[in-house]
Amino acid sequence: MKQKTKISKDLAENLQVIKDQIDGPKTFDFVNRDFKIAGKNASIVFVDGFQKSKLMGRVLEYLMDLKREDLSVDIVKKLIEDRIPVLEVATADTIEGVMDQVLAGPQALFIDGVEQAIIIDARTWMSRGLSEPELEKSTRGPEDGFIETMLFNVKRIRRRIRDPKLRVEALRVGNRGKTDIAVTYIEDIAEPSLVKKVKQKLEDIEVDALPLADRTIQDFLTGTSFNPLPKVRYTNRPDIASAQLLEGKVCVIVDGSPTVLILPATFFDQTQAIEDYRHSFLAGSYLKMIKFVSVFLSLVIPPLWLIFAYSPEWLPPGLEFIGIKQPGKVPIGVQFLLASLGIDLIQVASVQVPSSLATSLGLIGALMLGQFSVKVGLFSPETILYMAIGAIGNFAIPGFELAMAFKVFRFALLLLAIYFRIPGLLIGLAILFLLMAFTKSFGVPYLWPLIPFNWNALKTYLFRQPILKLSDRRPKFSDDDETRK
Repeated sequence: MKQKTKISKDLAENLQVIKDQIDGPKTFDFVNRDFKIAGKNASIVFVDGFQKSKLMGRVLEYLMDLKREDLSVDIVKKLIEDRIPVLEVATADTIEGVMDQVLAGPQALFIDGVEQAIIIDARTWMSRGLSEPELEKSTRGPEDGFIETMLFNVKRIRRRIRDPKLRVEALRVGNRGKTDIAVTYIEDIAEPSLVKKVKQKLEDIEVDALPLADRTIQDFLTGTSFNPLPKVRYTNRPDIASAQLLEGKVCVIVDGSPTVLILPATFFDQTQAIEDYRHSFLAGSYLKMIKFVSVFLSLVIPPLWLIFAYSPEWLPPGLEFIGIKQPGKVPIGVQFLLASLGIDLIQVASVQVPSSLATSLGLIGALMLGQFSVKVGLFSPETILYMAIGAIGNFAIPGFELAMAFKVFRFALLLLAIYFRIPGLLIGLAILFLLMAFTKSFGVPYLWPLIPFNWNALKTYLFRQPILKLSDRRPKFSDDDETRK
């Protein structure tokens, strides 16, 4: 481990060490302001743009007005207790400690003859305005969302959970990037073993920086594998994060990202939407059932119809109309694969283009995949219809990451249906079920509360329970405090 450089009593030496580290002429935004405190040479070091100028002006004014007799003994203690009008003040004994703080925004005060630096936190936080998240819209309820500043995101959660047991533990990850991360949980609800495991995984991260913020953190938390099932849940809504904390989950907030990670996250967690709880329990239950139907539509309808198209004799009596009327010039299996790729291509393109062009892109895609492709004989009308049903079902899945995983599974099921017909589809669905059954998210079975079975918990996922009946938390994650109060 590299030995740290102690702060010297020589002010000029300290400043020179700092300038050597940052290569002063090549770092224009790194500033030091020289002045005198009670006749002693002093300098304040900071990164331009982070500090509140008016507040720092007042601090300098107080310091410059000091007389020698004001600082006769223990200069650092006297300044911190009596002379610096800032709430957050600390000290640092090493140049590395000073650099870590200054590069994060606070200012460092050096005084000639003193072997410590005073860290003054007079930062101003750059942030964008509040807006409702694009991926988790709701017809009712708050319209604020998380932003890229970690401190503001923590404040949004604290505004909703004013509990002294709410814990927000700060970590710093990245040898160069030094990204701030907050591990948030409610101490007497979350399982201690879960909190310990999450913190340990974060502390064990050895990487230069987190350029993808929350996405990079997820890879370190869950590991990388060929399993596309998401093991954490993403949210941009403070109300969802707060509700999950009250269920015993742990939220990981990464500075620089408007997305909060919630863990553990099961399959049923990924199918929950805030909109379900903004309606009556009957309407909410109906919406919940639609979500599970959408999973079936997304996965099974396209390959199942493809099998019936290949083998119309398997159609039950009365459903003969489901078969192909206009086969098209391309084999039906290839049609489905091309249509699946075309839909995904339109979705990818819609993310890349400006919002002002999204409508035009959708219109062009509809004409190309729909009307024109049928007219030229590339696709049959039935192919477009059933692939559209599968795509709409996929869009209705609340969890974006789960929806993307099911796209992969649907493509695989299409291939199995093309080559092996009914046995291929059944084997594919069995493999998918086994994959979900053996997957775990931080020790929690992915299909819980279906496997292992827990009806009391399962019914809260399948149906929107009346608020007055939600006196108990879902079991499994809250052993210490199982009653809502």
